[in-house]
Amino acid sequence: MERKLAIAILPWVVLVSGCTTETVGDWSQWRGPGGLGISDHQSLPVTWSSESSNVRWKTELPGVGNSSPIVSNGRVYLTVADRDSEDDSEEPSEWWRSVVSVDMVDGTLLWKTPIFSARRERPHVLNTIAAPTPVSDGRHVFVYFGSFLASVDRDGEIVWKKEIDPTYAKFSRYGAASSPVLVTGAVVVVQDREFMVDRRPGKGDSQDRGWIAAFDRDSGEEIWTTYFEKSCCSYSTPLVMRRGQDEEILFAHSGSVVSYDAMSGERLWSRELEMWQMVSSPVTEGDLLAVSGGAHNIKGNFVMRLHGSGKDTSTELLWESHRYVPQTSSPVLYQGRLFTVTDQGVLVCYEAETGRELWKKRLRHARSRASLVAGDGKLYVTSEGGWVSVVAADSTYQLLGENSLGELGSNASPAIADGCLLIRMKQHLVCIENEGV
Repeated sequence: MERKLAIAILPWVVLVSGCTTETVGDWSQWRGPGGLGISDHQSLPVTWSSESSNVRWKTELPGVGNSSPIVSNGRVYLTVADRDSEDDSEEPSEWWRSVVSVDMVDGTLLWKTPIFSARRERPHVLNTIAAPTPVSDGRHVFVYFGSFLASVDRDGEIVWKKEIDPTYAKFSRYGAASSPVLVTGAVVVVQDREFMVDRRPGKGDSQDRGWIAAFDRDSGEEIWTTYFEKSCCSYSTPLVMRRGQDEEILFAHSGSVVSYDAMSGERLWSRELEMWQMVSSPVTEGDLLAVSGGAHNIKGNFVMRLHGSGKDTSTELLWESHRYVPQTSSPVLYQGRLFTVTDQGVLVCYEAETGRELWKKRLRHARSRASLVAGDGKLYVTSEGGWVSVVAADSTYQLLGENSLGELGSNASPAIADGCLLIRMKQHLVCIENEGV
């Protein structure tokens, strides 16, 4: 059964069919433009409070989730999961996975569109069943929930939905976390295998294989799929790069970073790195590539320089460090510096080219699993406790502000759009703007 809860519909400008209609300043995917966690907005907020100081709006969310908000053409999109049902025949254990839209100007909840319902698969204790962040091309919003991939239009109508992984729930160990990304004409999804070979007598391989696949944006039809034969347990979101004339999809596997051709899924190049069970995503600045993450003491911070393009790419490892490595939070490369934060709240600034540690600071509000975002010379570090530390993105440490909204946070990463910092709390989505804006 498909159903759509229309909460409010506002007038909107007709979009040109077949074109990407994103506006400057949108934050239309996981970690914003290019997937790098960096905004070019000026005059971003430093201080705010739960008593409405600098809060443009605060909207209660109709469900739970870890997905980060995105912003496209004046609207915010994110996913939720809940047990709300209009059908008495449905099992009470069924959970709806939905996408919601919020007006960027005033926080009005515009609509909520359920995609499908099923029993709750087994996620990690820090994960939810609505964790992957949506992505938008300006016309449609693409959402992924592990088993289903769907396209929804601006009015919340389902354009198409596909069950792309029917065995997902069977093999799920920690739940889906990798977010979809866009390449020319297609939406790309990654689902790495979650179980290693079971060596008990008679058990053998789990038969669960990891894969990366591209689906046509207009129809949802599969364009190509590439399977991983020797990969396990990576929850990273791929990074799309245009190098030379072509698009490449960079993915942080356990033990290596690999580039795939966006048109065919062909493996182009790879670099082995000492990291395992990746959650954080790679970032680039110019010809520098930074990968930070891992788990179970097999983790590190790595910065390399990329030479050439496509199959002719070579990687020059500039430096690596195995101290103060984030396990969950993705780093930022910003103005020649690499910033990372550990799950325990140790924030570190490195000189990106040399690895020289410029400063490190244990933040007062720890448990920082959300990914870093930066802009306007500021770095935003969010904690599970609902606090956001604003730090100068400079070669010397300077704490600019510590702010709470009086509510527990989530592991969702902030978004920046329209001069506003969007933060997903436990129960609310909050838009924070600079004083006087």
